[in-house]
Amino acid sequence: MKKITFLLLLATVSFSANLFGQQKTPIQNTKRSIQQQIPAFEPTKETQNSLEQTGYARCLTDENEIALQKQYPSRVNSAEFEAWIAPKLAQYKADRAAGKTMPPVFNIPVVIHIIHNGDPINTNGLPGNENISDAQALSQIQVMNEDYRRLANTPGGANTTGLAQDIEINFCIAQQDPFGSPTTGIVRHNITPPSNTSAATDDWETRADTENMKTTTQWDPEMYLNMWTIKAGGLPINQGGQQGLLGYAQFPSNSGLAGINTNGGAANTDGVVASYDAMGTLAENDGSFILNNQYNLGRTMTHEVGHWLGLRHIWGDGDCSADDFCADTPISGNPNYTCNLSADSCPTSAGNDQVQNYMDYTNDACMDTFTQDQKDRMVIVMQNSPRRMQLNTSNTCSPASPTVNYTTTAPNSVIEGSDCGFQDFTFQLSISSPTTATTTANLISTGSATINEDFDLLNNSVVFNAGTGFPSGNDTITLRVYNDSFVETDEDITLEVNVTTTGDAIASTTPFTLTLVNDDIAATGSANTTIFTQDWEDTTGWTIIDSDGDGENWGVFQPLTFGNLSGNWAGSVTDQSVVGGTGVLTPDNYIISPAITIGSSATSVEFNYEIGAAGTPEHFAVYFTTDITDESTIIAGTLLEETNTIGGTTENRSVITSDSNIVGQTGHLVFRHFNTTGNSLIMLDTINIIESINFVVQTEENIANPSTINVNTTGTAYSFDNATGNIVAGLDNTGGFDYGCTTITVTRDQTIAGAPTVLRPGSTANEDRVMAKTISFTPENTNTSGQTTLSFYFTNAEITAWETITGESRNNLFAFREGTNVSEPVTVSDFNGDYILTVPFTSGIDGNYYFGRQFNLSTPSFDLENSVSIFPNPTRNSLTISSKNNEIPSEYSVYNMLGQLITNKKINTEADLTLNTSALSNGVYFIKIAKDNAAITLRFIKE
Repeated sequence: MKKITFLLLLATVSFSANLFGQQKTPIQNTKRSIQQQIPAFEPTKETQNSLEQTGYARCLTDENEIALQKQYPSRVNSAEFEAWIAPKLAQYKADRAAGKTMPPVFNIPVVIHIIHNGDPINTNGLPGNENISDAQALSQIQVMNEDYRRLANTPGGANTTGLAQDIEINFCIAQQDPFGSPTTGIVRHNITPPSNTSAATDDWETRADTENMKTTTQWDPEMYLNMWTIKAGGLPINQGGQQGLLGYAQFPSNSGLAGINTNGGAANTDGVVASYDAMGTLAENDGSFILNNQYNLGRTMTHEVGHWLGLRHIWGDGDCSADDFCADTPISGNPNYTCNLSADSCPTSAGNDQVQNYMDYTNDACMDTFTQDQKDRMVIVMQNSPRRMQLNTSNTCSPASPTVNYTTTAPNSVIEGSDCGFQDFTFQLSISSPTTATTTANLISTGSATINEDFDLLNNSVVFNAGTGFPSGNDTITLRVYNDSFVETDEDITLEVNVTTTGDAIASTTPFTLTLVNDDIAATGSANTTIFTQDWEDTTGWTIIDSDGDGENWGVFQPLTFGNLSGNWAGSVTDQSVVGGTGVLTPDNYIISPAITIGSSATSVEFNYEIGAAGTPEHFAVYFTTDITDESTIIAGTLLEETNTIGGTTENRSVITSDSNIVGQTGHLVFRHFNTTGNSLIMLDTINIIESINFVVQTEENIANPSTINVNTTGTAYSFDNATGNIVAGLDNTGGFDYGCTTITVTRDQTIAGAPTVLRPGSTANEDRVMAKTISFTPENTNTSGQTTLSFYFTNAEITAWETITGESRNNLFAFREGTNVSEPVTVSDFNGDYILTVPFTSGIDGNYYFGRQFNLSTPSFDLENSVSIFPNPTRNSLTISSKNNEIPSEYSVYNMLGQLITNKKINTEADLTLNTSALSNGVYFIKIAKDNAAITLRFIKE
């Protein structure tokens, strides 16, 4: 049974492929993101005041948290976070008061992502060049350590309040990337920002653009604190832009409360963002720094990382009644913008405003204090908050050892297939830096799949030369996945790099897992089988038509938490603001699948897909067509449905049909998005095509189109005719012998025989007639003691005809292996009104099988059976009888498939051992070789 499934490695789509008219074009390799679900900053009163007083939005962390809660409604709010942290703080303070051991110093590895649009590195301090120098970026790490460690003789150690604490958190620039390779900890990303205004753009204009950028550039937030520097711009913040942005952080998640998944959701944007000209300190300027005039000592990042560690603004983001949950920061009613030590925004409460606190809005030079209560909050977050609590165990600040990594062509999952073929995938090994000694690397496997049965690793050794890091020979290992026909559960192959060396090289700790998806089904009368699936992780073979010619078409979008979308998904836009553009569209777009074969034995076919709309319902149609030449031939195909999606979410839709224009055809599934304008976009995901099959017994000879199955271990497999999908036979390899590629064929049928039954060779008795149909097993490897149970499928008509002609009962049927004395009684069981003849054998599987009442098809002697053979087989012009130990036979007879004698010859000389077969018609024959009173019958094929 032919099956097509596409579950291969990630490939994506250009959303603006510049396609016009009815040109059918392959989907390209650029993925797009949706912006509609990412809210803009909505400035608070404090931010509006900050813009008025300073020209800058001093901090947008509050706005970012509000936007995150809109984007992820289940994200914990401020009250829930405080309810989570409060008891932990109380216990921590009690432990400290009791003299218990406090946590050691924390170390946080930092990666700095410098986002630029192609400008050269700003080594000359040019205004407007956001590609800041390494020196400017690294000076921020210096400021962080001065401030968080309250280092003496530095601005962070001034302690003008007398309350400043050593937070005991070190910040170190990463020396290893996520793969263990060396890094400077400064990563430059050349990304042209999307344009959301009519003016030319080199700035990041919306929160949505920035958040999407973060998801594609972020390093593992359990191993690094991610810092991003951007050129912020666009419209003013109160109009949805980022003009005037200085920085913002993502507040920590809690742990153990209902709410956002701590391993997903907002995890892929976790980190801190700052304007490029607020990153670093002028105090370390080597001439390359470009910093704004007001906030130029690095305290923007000090402030934002405070939020990232759970601190609130000292005025509690409210009036004098609000709380920052730190008793040692005097009550404040609003932020301060100048270093006025007499400022008192809440005169009815004790103490002046703590303007020197890093969590106020004063200028950088004024700040020098984190208090004890603020320290306590940060410690609790570092101990308990998802992603923060893993950072202290990250080793990415240590120098990288030479690390053996891999790149691979393998997808995350593959369909095993049902024949004797295989699929090869390559793993190219490389080492991150020169090693001190020769290093040998290979792949080791774990998982539920079995090496040498389900897969093999070829050329599984790569040697890297000492001192260079170059391989001494081949650097590529091949993963070979074998197809099989065994009915089994899905299996996994997990591969890891293993290193052998006396030097300093180590192996990558990143495993690779490949799922082997079983596509084999048990022949139990009827079954449902998925013959095609598409989840948009790979788009090989898909094409698109932009019938309306507007240059916009179907494309693949990044993962989005919406409806029942899973991973990548396909979409077509009607409102370009959804993808960061302007204007509305009236699309007429087609997306066309690769060729799909629907089996002729299918009783019905289900087309199942997840579809919906981001906003107002979208109009669509679905076709199955055998001709995708152009739009007209697609529409002339079979219309499965035409309707509107639901709006604001997705739904699973299903069309079930037994239309003869679909069953037994090879065609294409087509989705059309049309008759709609300006709504939002249509969303398509998780396509499955499922055949319902009532198994039909194969009755016709199929020598020209045999079934092959790979029988290399224990398990149950079934053989189906390649052309019709009809069931031929089954095999349960109970002994586990590796028979290799095994061909299973109906070698004779009633048409060839000319009757429902055939006289066995050498007999004229009517009751010795066997059923006309014979079935052959031809394995690659033979085993005369292999234990198996074979199942042969016959129609009721075939068996009834034999009973009528012979007068025998089906309960007396035996299976015979031609050319041997092997015969076994069969167990007859029902198969939807037809029958299965099940037979256990302990002598392997090789042979041509007949079915009739008990008798010997031949009576070979022990000597003949072990000393006589024939070659070549198959043959064209001649066939030679080979005899061991000088035991030359006395005569031979050749019979056709009907049991009719073709020729008989006495053997007098060695020349008589070769017979001319050139005049024989192509097909299966039997040669009966006799000596004295013994005989053996062997099968051969004439080609």
